[in-house]
Amino acid sequence: MSGFVAVDLRALQSGYKAHLERGIGRHARGLVRALADLVPKGRIKFFVSPGPAPDLDGESIPVEFLRWPGWIERLPAGRETAFRLAGLSAAVRRLDVRVVHFLSHTDAPLGRLDGTRLVVTAHDIIPIVFRKEYASRNAIRNMRSRFGTRLNVRVLEKADRIIAVSESTKKDLVGTLGLSPAKVTVIPNGVDQVRQPSRSDVEGFKGANGLMRPYLLHVGGIDRRKNVNLLPEVLRRVRAGGLDLDLVFSGRIEMEPEFPALGAAVRAAGVEKNVRFMGFVPDADLAFLYAGAWALVEPSLYEGFGLPVLEAMAAGTPVISSNRGALPEVAGDAALLVEPEEGPIVDALGRLAAEEGLREVLLARGMARIALFDWRRAAEMTVRVYEEAAGEPL
Repeated sequence: MSGFVAVDLRALQSGYKAHLERGIGRHARGLVRALADLVPKGRIKFFVSPGPAPDLDGESIPVEFLRWPGWIERLPAGRETAFRLAGLSAAVRRLDVRVVHFLSHTDAPLGRLDGTRLVVTAHDIIPIVFRKEYASRNAIRNMRSRFGTRLNVRVLEKADRIIAVSESTKKDLVGTLGLSPAKVTVIPNGVDQVRQPSRSDVEGFKGANGLMRPYLLHVGGIDRRKNVNLLPEVLRRVRAGGLDLDLVFSGRIEMEPEFPALGAAVRAAGVEKNVRFMGFVPDADLAFLYAGAWALVEPSLYEGFGLPVLEAMAAGTPVISSNRGALPEVAGDAALLVEPEEGPIVDALGRLAAEEGLREVLLARGMARIALFDWRRAAEMTVRVYEEAAGEPL
């Protein structure tokens, strides 16, 4: 064998699905950096698709480009995607390694790998947990969705080892899909430990972006289980109660199917002048956005992990979070955990404003909390999974 393990780095390629701007991309960036530092170069490969090099924030990590037959490479844009998926197993076998790791089970091949052990990371199984909620009225779209979900389940069933990013996700894999708990290892995401920018830098960012008033912050997508449509009414109620706050959404959400409904919720609450859609905020500025917020509000009905909660804590921002999914195990006692409904969220915001010392307590707990989530530790645990899958030390 010319290598021990190959890790899929396509999540960091611009244009590959929507991973780069979402949690899978953040997971890939943090884990790959740690693995590159931990594993001898001759024992690990990082592979990508032909096309633009991955975004590694200026860091130099050697990558190998997958090779398909030339006729696939010459197909018109759009067609090659399906053929590349069909040929992914053969392309990966050419890497000549003992173990291959796909950082999302939705990116793994369906075909045989013939002697190469398959490790996949499962971030969540949202399409299965929320099957009814995500059902489409379009019969063809529904059929495609069900077919895609079945294929993803097959990947999980055939994987030699599965990494779940939380106990909540492992519970879903075992309880909902019936997978063996013995092949599922929980390895939580990490978070950058030093994220608090200077006050002057934060104020400079806020001034440059017109964020001159105290604001509540939501970071990430807005699909149905994110439950964000209640936030405009939450804002109306806390403003009526005397808290002069705005509401800021960060993320490339304007093209998401739920965006019209969110806009309608903003208008219904009459808070158009107090809601701001920031769009995608790059990593270089995200810490400023977190640090400038009065609080992060995470009302989600389900999260496989919940990185924004830890990122806000690392930036020195208090967190009000739903008590659903993996959020309680991620937040611990460092956030105000509430039912994901308007009333409890309004009450929690009122507590944060009125209770002397509560903000300081949450910030101190947050600093202690993020110390538990370390990318180096995640990489060390991941290497042990590789060794277990291969049946030999790295």
